Amino acid sequence: MKKILISMRVTESESYHEVRNSIAFEYINFFESLGYLVILIPNNSSNIDKYIDNNVIMIVLSGGNNVSPTLYNSNEKLLDVYSERDTCEQKLTEISLQKNIKLLGICRGFQFLNVYFGGCLVHNIHNHISCDHSLISSLPYLNEQTSNSYHGQGISPSCLSEDLTTLAKSEDGYIEAFKHKSKSILGVQWHPERQQKSYDLELIQNFIKG
Repeated sequence: MKKILISMRVTESESYHEVRNSIAFEYINFFESLGYLVILIPNNSSNIDKYIDNNVIMIVLSGGNNVSPTLYNSNEKLLDVYSERDTCEQKLTEISLQKNIKLLGICRGFQFLNVYFGGCLVHNIHNHISCDHSLISSLPYLNEQTSNSYHGQGISPSCLSEDLTTLAKSEDGYIEAFKHKSKSILGVQWHPERQQKSYDLELIQNFIKG
């Protein structure tokens, strides 16, 4: 059975005084509905390479947490930043590039990939948290569609890595989807697993099969 590896967010339980790896149920439901076996990658693992075999067809960098501003030379002070998460997703990105495994970034994962390839992030974006907005895209099945939005940081055109090309924007000009110019890498700012619209399925299935 073909596998999809998914990174997890870091959460802290005050009642148990624990730092935890966690993920929303929707990720598992969504990717299992596409017919794949989901494997979760813990942020604190020292054996990430061991998760890779010939059945892995895609790696997903999930949402949650903030990308450390130090990775894009910003002095912005952000909460919910964990070096373990950044290190894990850097390793997963490197594995994807080395082994030519497809790589999908969702929300934070979308932002992390832009930073990994030399881009930056815009902070404190208004009207992009817990709301829906329209997409503007040259792809007919994305253009004028409505997507969810749960992010306070984002990517403006001037912050986009030169290695990436825009697939969709919001009406106020922020990048909502991109692909790498030469690698099998796709990023979306919204959460497809939370809405499961037909265009999400088309976009991701085309990416996996392409």
